[in-house]
Amino acid sequence: MKTYCKRFGGWNSTLQAADLEPSVEINLSEETLITALEEFAEDLGRAPTSDEMDQNGPYTAGPYKRVFGTWNRALEQAGLGIHSAWGVSEEDLIAELKRLSEELGHVPCKGEMRSQGKWSGSIYQKRFGSWNEALTAAGFEPNQRWRIPREDLLTELRELAEELGHPPTTSEMLEHGKFTTQPYRRIFGTWRTALQAADPDYLENYLQSDTDTIPFGSDWPQIREEIIVRDNDSCLRCGMDRETHRDQFGRDLHVHHRIARRRFYNDPDRSVDDADIPSNLLTLCIPCHRRLERMPVQPVVG
Repeated sequence: MKTYCKRFGGWNSTLQAADLEPSVEINLSEETLITALEEFAEDLGRAPTSDEMDQNGPYTAGPYKRVFGTWNRALEQAGLGIHSAWGVSEEDLIAELKRLSEELGHVPCKGEMRSQGKWSGSIYQKRFGSWNEALTAAGFEPNQRWRIPREDLLTELRELAEELGHPPTTSEMLEHGKFTTQPYRRIFGTWRTALQAADPDYLENYLQSDTDTIPFGSDWPQIREEIIVRDNDSCLRCGMDRETHRDQFGRDLHVHHRIARRRFYNDPDRSVDDADIPSNLLTLCIPCHRRLERMPVQPVVG
């Protein structure tokens, strides 16, 4: 593998040169990742940055962040020096913000920088004063609104309920909604109170659904992105592509759990993390996701 990576500039570049699909890199073991990282560092003569791994490494930095939490933790596990952003210029920090924005197709939030960017969002906060000030310095509109009007919150909750076909859980708001759950708790106190304020029927349906709120892990954004890429950036049921979906609905494609996450909660034979294995996930557009959620039995798709 090392010879191919040197010749073609990375394993995925090698696959593309051979007219093969790039690898999605979902089920890589810690040992495989560390060995590849050590070999790549040996080739460079130093510890690589996550950007160098993305461009020229045997794998992208994505699976390292998913398995180890952050790129720096992966370097620590491999016994390599940690890359600190304190010696990086503000110009480089802004350039990374713009790169990630182009990759995502929207202005990144602080969590997306943490999970998919080269540096943590806290570095930007310390260097620029706040995440929003960093966005402003990069020429973006701030995306973290602290004083969201009450009616805007309720409108978003109603729209998401319409998309999903049921009152959303806090996890569904975090996964699919425009806002996090924090402004709802700040204004309404509890999620149930927010549901009641949006529509009295929402709370009743929510309580009758026996739906447990199981939080998504910090690596969910990376897993979600890998699944959408695996599914060719399209809904597996109707074929709607990602760009069309964003234009039509103003949101990204959904990633659906065939077996709901709550089924894994308190199961002695499996952990909640098992819900996020690739075979349990599939990419859907909003209408197909809504129809599928209403079915009593989940069909096999794709």
